[in-house]
Amino acid sequence: MLVREIMTAPAVRIHAEAALDDAITLLASKRVTLLPVVDDDDHLMGVLSEIDVLRRAVEPDARARASQLPDSPPLPRHITEIMTTDPVTTSEGADVADLVDVFVDTSIKSIPVVRGEQLVGIVSRSDIIRALWRSDEELRDELLSVFADYGQQSWSLDVEHGVVTIRGTGSTRDRDVAVAIARSVLGVRRVRTEERG
Repeated sequence: MLVREIMTAPAVRIHAEAALDDAITLLASKRVTLLPVVDDDDHLMGVLSEIDVLRRAVEPDARARASQLPDSPPLPRHITEIMTTDPVTTSEGADVADLVDVFVDTSIKSIPVVRGEQLVGIVSRSDIIRALWRSDEELRDELLSVFADYGQQSWSLDVEHGVVTIRGTGSTRDRDVAVAIARSVLGVRRVRTEERG
């Protein structure tokens, strides 16, 4: 699976000169966990995540404390005061499997997709989950169609829980081509091959 096949484009974004209140409104109303921050040319300047906001925009409440709180620093007013300026990014042609490692090993939930410095989309953990959520019947229908488009109807295809089994006879190269075609279909989780008996 490639990033371009599952990313959300265009991404919900915010301009670098926006007020923090505007960013909070977008995060809440669009139900996103991260906002790419861009300039006038849509170049990625950074990101503003829910964590960035929570870290600086929520003050302790004295009513919940037995002792007096020290004076808090002033609340930020603009997103540039609290945004992350060197975010993790990816490209449209990146392998989604590589992003899974990032999502598993960090607290990151969404990653901006860039072409050079320009924002072209965003990919999230939920985008990956949605891509995996296809019925076996739907996958098999699409696989049969794609295999026919490539003149590969001689293969027998079965799908169970997103795992494709390709059966048939052919050279190693023919088999590699069939596997590559199957892997190109969104929602395919694994591909196996078996010689037809």
